[in-house]
Amino acid sequence: MKPGTQVAYIPDHALGDIKHPDVEFGFVTSEKNAVHFCRYWKRNELGILRTTANSESTSTDHLVEKDSVSQGVIQDTVKMYQIQMGEAK
Repeated sequence: MKPGTQVAYIPDHALGDIKHPDVEFGFVTSEKNAVHFCRYWKRNELGILRTTANSESTSTDHLVEKDSVSQGVIQDTVKMYQIQMGEAK
């Protein structure tokens, strides 16, 4: 999955159920080996980042591609993050 791909993190105890209350939605920021680094939305507040500090390491086998917000929200969030980190282009 490339950066900006929207995902759902499905923990083991959810047994593959994307409707389980512990499933988290977000997007990929980078990839390294069998791990993707992702930013996740606050629970019940899609489009608002859960943490503004860091991406979270997530095992690829717990991720499925799943859109949760418009792609424009992802683009705006990535731009905001790049500006905060001094990486704006």
